[in-house]
Amino acid sequence: MASAVLWLFALTVEYHYALQPPGDGSLAYYSDQILFFAALLGYLVMLLGLWKSKAAGAGLFGRVSVGIFLAGIASLLIAQIVQWLTSNADFFLFPVGGLFQLVGGLLSGFAVVTTKYWYGWPRFALLLQSLYYLFVLFLPIAILNQSPTQLTESLWQVTWFITSMALFSRSRNTNTAPILD
Repeated sequence: MASAVLWLFALTVEYHYALQPPGDGSLAYYSDQILFFAALLGYLVMLLGLWKSKAAGAGLFGRVSVGIFLAGIASLLIAQIVQWLTSNADFFLFPVGGLFQLVGGLLSGFAVVTTKYWYGWPRFALLLQSLYYLFVLFLPIAILNQSPTQLTESLWQVTWFITSMALFSRSRNTNTAPILD
């Protein structure tokens, strides 16, 4: 949840001071990028918690789905480091990481919903987050070449917050047995 708040703060700074990558090499740019990096690292930790919780199931499908999601976030972290070192905002791991994040998020979201280890609203949080990413961020870029706005990126962080809150609320519940409905 802290990562979503941190990302929102970094996003506000980025848009207010026009610090979008590849940036101007200033201290302000790199400081803002460090905030994004820390938030991404937090998302990686959250996904490791999702993996550990087995909310996507203990079977191969769930584990591979979350693994793809983890690989996407890890790729984005590596890409960001390479971007800092080379000032190359078009590094190939950015689209690869984004695609893995999309596919892994969707598959993991479907796995969480279908395994029914979680119940109530938390069961649908990850699917909501990944569907938002698909329809509001990914498809407009891929089809219309339309960049996200500060508002659409900010709302995306709300979905990350909800997903993190779902994991947190389920971690407090020791009943992890699947439910039948």
